Amino acid sequence: MRVNLLFGFLGSGKTTLVRRLLAERGRIVKTAVIVNEFGDVGVDGDILRGNAVDMIELNSGCLCCTLRGSLMLAVEELGKANVERIIVEATGVAQPGELTDTLTDSSMRRRVDIGPLITVVDAAKFPKLIAMLGEFYEAQIENADIIIVNKADLVKGEELQDVGREVREINPRAEILFAEQCDVDTDYLLDAPTSGLLTAEPGSAVLPVGHPHEHHGEEREADELHQRHVESFVLEAGGDPTENRVGEFFHGLTDCVWRAKGFMTIGGKPRLVQYALGQLEISTAAGVPSEKIVFIGRNMDRHALEAQFAFAKRN
Repeated sequence: MRVNLLFGFLGSGKTTLVRRLLAERGRIVKTAVIVNEFGDVGVDGDILRGNAVDMIELNSGCLCCTLRGSLMLAVEELGKANVERIIVEATGVAQPGELTDTLTDSSMRRRVDIGPLITVVDAAKFPKLIAMLGEFYEAQIENADIIIVNKADLVKGEELQDVGREVREINPRAEILFAEQCDVDTDYLLDAPTSGLLTAEPGSAVLPVGHPHEHHGEEREADELHQRHVESFVLEAGGDPTENRVGEFFHGLTDCVWRAKGFMTIGGKPRLVQYALGQLEISTAAGVPSEKIVFIGRNMDRHALEAQFAFAKRN
C-alpha cells in the first residue's frame, strides 16, 4: 500500500490537486483519502465526496500532533480494506516532521510504501506568506521532495521567476513544477522516488523551527506557540445574500484571517466559498451540506467578524 503526503499552506490549492489526482488515477487504483482539517467542521471532505473513493476525515487538530494515533489507525483500517493507495491531505498549518516520523515508524514501514512528500506553494501569495510566517512556512518547502508552485497564471513572468528562485534557495534538492490549478503529470507526482525526511530514520528529521503547537513545553516551543498561535471558529452562513454583499465582506477582511471556506446559498443557488488572504473564489456547488463558514487565522476578532458577517448575509 502506497501513501502519498500532501502539504501546503491554507488556500494553496491542495484540495484542487487531490481532486485532480482522484479524477485521473482514483479509478485505476483503489484509492482512499485522509483529509485533516484544522477546525470543527470539515469542508474539504465535502468537496471531495462523490469520487468513488473511501474518505476519512480527521478534524480539530494536526495529523502531526494531536491526531497522530488516529492517523495510524486510519492507515491500518484502510490496509485491511485492501486499499492500494492513500492520499493524505494535511492541514495547511501542519509541519512535516512528526507526521513523517509516524509513517516511517518501524511498525509502519513494514506495511506501507511512502510516496514523495509534495508541497503546494501559492505563487501569488508567496512573498506575503514568507514575511508573515518565516521559518514555519519555509519548513513545508524545505522538507518536500516535489514542490508545485501553483497559481502561476496570477503572477507576472519576472515575479514568478523570483518565486522559483527563492523556493530553490530554500530547497535545492526538490523537483519544482510550475502549474495553474495544480495541472501536473499525476503519474509522475504519485510515483516519483522519495528522499529527505522520508528516507531518514524515524526521529532523525531536524526542522528549522518548532511546530506551531506545543509538544514538550520547552521555552523555544512555547515562544513559537505564542508567535504563531492558530485559531479557528465556525459561523452560521444561512440566508440568501447577493454575491456582491458576500464579496464586500470578504474583501474587507484583514490579514488576521488567513483562510475561510464553506458552503452558502447565494443568489438562490448553492455555492462553495473559499477565501485566502485577499483572494475570494465563489463557485457552483452540487448542494449545501451545511451552511457554515470556517475561519482560520491569528488574533481574529470573532465578535466583530460575526457582526459583519451577519450584516453581509442580509438580502
